[in-house]
Amino acid sequence: MAFLGKVDFKNLTETEKVIYNYLRNNFEKIPRMHVRDIALEAHAGASSVMRLIHKLGYHSYYQFQEFVEKQQLKASTDSDIFQLLSASHYPSELIEKCRQLTEQVLKADSIIFFGLGTSGNICEYAMRRFATLGLNALSLTDMTYPLESHLLESQDSLIVVFSISGETGELIEILQHIRNREKVMIISITPKKESSLAQLSNLSINYKVEERRVNLYGDLTSQIPAIFITEVLSEMIFKSK
Repeated sequence: MAFLGKVDFKNLTETEKVIYNYLRNNFEKIPRMHVRDIALEAHAGASSVMRLIHKLGYHSYYQFQEFVEKQQLKASTDSDIFQLLSASHYPSELIEKCRQLTEQVLKADSIIFFGLGTSGNICEYAMRRFATLGLNALSLTDMTYPLESHLLESQDSLIVVFSISGETGELIEILQHIRNREKVMIISITPKKESSLAQLSNLSINYKVEERRVNLYGDLTSQIPAIFITEVLSEMIFKSK
């Protein structure tokens, strides 16, 4: 399978090879071009262009254009998959904020990861990584857990909250109740920098992500940014210990 379809180069004339190379090098232009445009640009005849199209396995130039458009759409979709790994999805101050959080983590007697739903799954992951680094880490995904009794046992507590919406009612209510407690610092990791959660936090680390929901309550929002930030923090802590 060649770049533009099935083709046996041994059966192509020199003119057809020139046309083929032009099409390969100008792939993105093809949906907007007529046969005569290609012929003009490749310095060939329209009939030579069509002979090549047929040799590539297409019945018409229109069918060839459809193939090209589908390939371009697929390439665009494939590229979108990696957008979450792009630096443009994270604020310029991300590394500095992660450094600040790392300093607080190393000072804290306990680190409590707090979240619900898929964010709760990230809490479990973060807790395991931090515990592996020798830190006193706890994951809370149950809003009925007596959080205050745990805070009484610690000198310095760091509460790291993962949330996509930043507006989960039960979570906000609990944080409002403990936000003024001495030696308790609240950190939020959320895409919503203007959310209630971010406003309640001593430090908020934000990122860009598209919220996706199916059947109203099904959450398909990517957690890749939250995992990435967790990994960055883990690496910084590892190098600091």
